[in-house]
Amino acid sequence: MVISMTWKTISLTPHELGEGLRLVDGAPHWVNLLAGELYAHREGSTALVRKEAAPLGFADRAPDGTLIGILGTSLVSLAGDARAIGDTGLDLASNRVNDGDIAADGSVWFGTMPWQGAAGEGFVWRYSPATGEMTREIDGLAIPNGPTFLPGGESFLLADSPRGVIYEVPATAPDHRRVFAKVEGGSPDGIHVDGEGRIWNAVWGGSRVDVYEPTGALLHSIAVPVSQPTSVLVHDGHVYVTSATSDLTEPNEFDGHTLVAPLDDVI
Repeated sequence: MVISMTWKTISLTPHELGEGLRLVDGAPHWVNLLAGELYAHREGSTALVRKEAAPLGFADRAPDGTLIGILGTSLVSLAGDARAIGDTGLDLASNRVNDGDIAADGSVWFGTMPWQGAAGEGFVWRYSPATGEMTREIDGLAIPNGPTFLPGGESFLLADSPRGVIYEVPATAPDHRRVFAKVEGGSPDGIHVDGEGRIWNAVWGGSRVDVYEPTGALLHSIAVPVSQPTSVLVHDGHVYVTSATSDLTEPNEFDGHTLVAPLDDVI
């Protein structure tokens, strides 16, 4: 792989754990997860949108237009001050949110993980806005990334990062997941489905983003100038990638930054 020199930095500072790229109100948004910060990039300019007192996994619009996010160990409304609307019951001293997605029916699926990364203690939760219930849908993961819903909404992709596997999971039968892809040379992190149905996966520790067909066949591996890519977004002819400095003893000039490149230059 040859790194395209068209990658540009758009973040204000390096992030310990940049994550959670989403398109919100037509603009790319992402988080500096551990710092509880939400950023937006509009018209060539990046701004800090808000800062919370706990880890913020992602923020996005619910079907009713409310800005929601996963914060600490809970699902929250971000309309004004953060307000819990669903709680996992986990202790923030030992667990935190990581990543998630909103289904077409408005349910919110997200992962939690222990601070110490103990294998088998990563969970996936579902919040139902219709009933107000928070249910634990998947147990036994190491570090869950995603879930990210596929077109049609019947299933989602879920990475168990340290184990190097991406699953396709039926939303109505989460126990019946199948292996979508096995990842070598790094750990699968954030997942994105573009407008053409291609699946993009940031590979932590791999300095690359992998692109798959819906079947799971690998189409491209795109080199990026960071050691730990964490999430990816394709929007308006560009590719956005977040990254992290976490655990790096000698980060390079791009590590921890959010990057952007023209789609045609990297694929």
